[in-house]
Amino acid sequence: MAELKNVLLLSADAVLYFVVLASLLRARTRIGLGAFFCALGVMHFLETYLASILYVSLPFGIVTSPGSTVLFTGKLMMLLLLYIREDAVVVRQPIYGLLFGNVLLFALAYLMRHHTPVSLKPGRGADFAFLNEMGALMVWGTAILFFDCIIMICSTSDRVAGSAIGYFRVWHYVVCWCLRSIRWRSLPACTC
Repeated sequence: MAELKNVLLLSADAVLYFVVLASLLRARTRIGLGAFFCALGVMHFLETYLASILYVSLPFGIVTSPGSTVLFTGKLMMLLLLYIREDAVVVRQPIYGLLFGNVLLFALAYLMRHHTPVSLKPGRGADFAFLNEMGALMVWGTAILFFDCIIMICSTSDRVAGSAIGYFRVWHYVVCWCLRSIRWRSLPACTC
């Protein structure tokens, strides 16, 4: 019974996530993409937090986290919708923002470890080990998102999707796109 309840709750989470973010994406012409990007950024923290502490059981012995099952895959779907409506340049903006924000979070967490904390409540101090784990998970999750989106964009582009060997060429485009995104344009074989 608990497994079925968890399936229904995950479905409700997914529907709520999609409705709110799709509404923000649809309203991009009136309110801009900033609200959509900010919502994705806020949900990124919740996704990582849930993926590190909350797991639920599903039918057939499957154990999953709502953070990775609903929020991460929902973010990929929303970025695909953004790519369909806009272009690859626009899709890279929130990914770069998440990546740089997560690196900043990781660096700040490292610096904050060197403070001498004062406990306001007995037995309730700062959990720096958890903060380090969260920072590493956020950077790792954004890196995976980065490569997922590159593969998604390259595999859906007309250049790659039309050919039978196109999916084998995706990694060529991934490397080229990464190098071009960091302004390394002196590669003669990079045709993406």
